[in-house]
Amino acid sequence: MTAVIVKEFRELLRDKRTLAMLILMPVLLLFIFGYAANFSVEKVSVIVIGKNANQYAEKLEKYDACKDGMTITSTDEHMHGRNDAETLLRDRKADAVITVKGDAADKQSGILGTDAHAYIDGSGLFAAQSARKTVLQLAGEDMQQNAKEAKKNALKTQQGKMRQFEQQLQEYQLAAQQAAAKGQPAPPRPQLPLEKNSDMSKEMNSAHSNDASTSAMTIFFNPDLKTSFVMIPGLIGLIITLIGTMITSIGLVREREQGTLEQLAVMPLNPFSIIIGKIAPYFLLALADMAIITILGIWVFGIPFRGNFWIFLLGTVLFLFVVLGIGIFISTISQNSGQAVQMAMMIVMPQMLLGGIIFPLESMAASVRWIGYIIPLTWFNQMAQGIMLRGSTWESLWLPVTILSAEAVVLFSLASLKLRRLLTRGGAR
Repeated sequence: MTAVIVKEFRELLRDKRTLAMLILMPVLLLFIFGYAANFSVEKVSVIVIGKNANQYAEKLEKYDACKDGMTITSTDEHMHGRNDAETLLRDRKADAVITVKGDAADKQSGILGTDAHAYIDGSGLFAAQSARKTVLQLAGEDMQQNAKEAKKNALKTQQGKMRQFEQQLQEYQLAAQQAAAKGQPAPPRPQLPLEKNSDMSKEMNSAHSNDASTSAMTIFFNPDLKTSFVMIPGLIGLIITLIGTMITSIGLVREREQGTLEQLAVMPLNPFSIIIGKIAPYFLLALADMAIITILGIWVFGIPFRGNFWIFLLGTVLFLFVVLGIGIFISTISQNSGQAVQMAMMIVMPQMLLGGIIFPLESMAASVRWIGYIIPLTWFNQMAQGIMLRGSTWESLWLPVTILSAEAVVLFSLASLKLRRLLTRGGAR
């Protein structure tokens, strides 16, 4: 038994790549979860629009809830209303938009209500939850301030009435003494100014009746904040990543292990034709899986599809070329199927954790967030969510599509060149 253990250790130590992956994978996961595993978004970006938006923003920034949970990125006094707010959220200009009317900045009755309304982007689940929480806290803080102000005003009013009553009482006592001296009946005694429904009660009820937390907040694109609405567009990309990366790399490595790749290398076919022939089945399989998952998501989970199908298809095809390029590259540097699986997992795990599907990019530490912006799945997820949930147009989708195009050209070209060199050498590494 000891000899077998020693032999296995020697084999493992000879396989430098497997040994490196066994050490690097736990370290990689530790750093990813340590720096990226954060579901909460500390501050949401907010745009204030409407007449006197600048004054309203200054008023809003005085609230503790705004200081702790909001970042007012800009104001626009030329835009106003629900449609402009929806356009800004669809283009991902901010996590929330507050629309104000002309006199909202001057009113002391409340920060939210009939003259100010908060619109939240529900397609970003964690940011939307944080924005809703901040709006509720803002409404609660505003209600407390209004209640204190109402109580203060009511006390001042009551004190004024009491001083007036004291003066009336002194005048009554003097008039009563004069009437008694003349033998006349005393004038009517003034009544204490305490009513059953006092002004204080009325003002306090008025302050507490302002239910701004519900009536002054609207969530677009995912009103119920369903997790499935946000997860499924990203899962489409994750499934494509698994198929395109793992199955492609394993399939090509297995052919080299079985010797069939060497047979293809000696056939009267140019390397480009062989590459296309080997990749086409995986490309079509991944495309079919994308269609099945998308249809099931819409049919079973009720996921909306509000945008342009052809832009979605274009983004999917570009993303497929990216992941197929990664799969081909892995197959050219792997010695066996085991190494291909390990390297594919090294590629898939960071994409799954840093692609914005599970953890929001906004909550990640800056030291790992930049990796998320390089990962292809991040841009596919943004493109898919934008089209399916928000109905985004090309004006707001050109950036993820352009980045996917660049990554597809670079990665697929490099992988194809490396595979071509492998074929020209007869399939041997």
